[in-house]
Amino acid sequence: TPAPPAVIATWEGLRSEAATLRVHQTDAGGTSWAPEFGAVAEGGLFEWRKASDCWVRYHVTGPPVRPSAGSGRWEFPVEWMTYAATGEDCTGAVGSASALGADESPAPVRLAVDTPSIETPVRHGPWLLVPQDWTGTIEPYVPIAATPPSGASGAAGSGDSGQSTPPWPSGDPDEVRRHPLWSTPDLPAGWRLGNALAQGDTSIEATYLNEGGYIALSVWIWTLPAHPRRVGALCCKADEARIIDGRPAVVRYDLDAGSRQGATVRIYYEPAHTMYIASARDARLRHDVSKMIEIVRSLLPTDTAP
Repeated sequence: TPAPPAVIATWEGLRSEAATLRVHQTDAGGTSWAPEFGAVAEGGLFEWRKASDCWVRYHVTGPPVRPSAGSGRWEFPVEWMTYAATGEDCTGAVGSASALGADESPAPVRLAVDTPSIETPVRHGPWLLVPQDWTGTIEPYVPIAATPPSGASGAAGSGDSGQSTPPWPSGDPDEVRRHPLWSTPDLPAGWRLGNALAQGDTSIEATYLNEGGYIALSVWIWTLPAHPRRVGALCCKADEARIIDGRPAVVRYDLDAGSRQGATVRIYYEPAHTMYIASARDARLRHDVSKMIEIVRSLLPTDTAP
């Protein structure tokens, strides 16, 4: 008989190990949360919050289990996605006296110079979003072992298995297309590869030209040597934490609709610790975040589910 799952009793565990949230449908005051919990579906979000600088946000990975006749508890299969951890008493034992609240529809995490939604660092997947004036504790880098994905989407796919791996670095597009990280994005008709560079076994970049021959898109694919990757606030831009196809992502967009700078989308492929990034240069893409998300999605491997 398998042992029952362990009950997590520390903040560190809530931020890294939680696989199931088991919650009563009424709170300590007798108020029913059935309407709120009933609105949470697979793919949704669930947040466990103590304070603005001490909370954990989970991605619901499967159908919630409703309370049965003999149980007043809901069960949500989850994985951690986002958290804030610099608050007082946000380490060690949670404690039975902690007054915690839940939010099934938490507000988006948004980092910007003038209008941020956060005042303390927030971890989202492999990123750490750090407000501009923050002078407190910063989560340290932790080395990770990265393995390039075994296959990728796109016309070229990953490196040809029948050919030996060329030495890196290389700026020859034909050689770079054989790199194990290579993937060709889905682009508008008439666009083509301009330049490609493999800086090592775990890093490539490419630029694509539009039908007029001008640089339209820049792409980077690389495996992370350590995490979290820090993101700082930039003037006139916002960085927003999102979940795309069940994967953590950060979308950077311009706050000025007239800006000539473009949107940047970053999606993390956790099985191989690989970051997929694209930045818009073409005028038709600069402020089209949805289109940029589709382009980056087309780069990701398709052999492993989130």
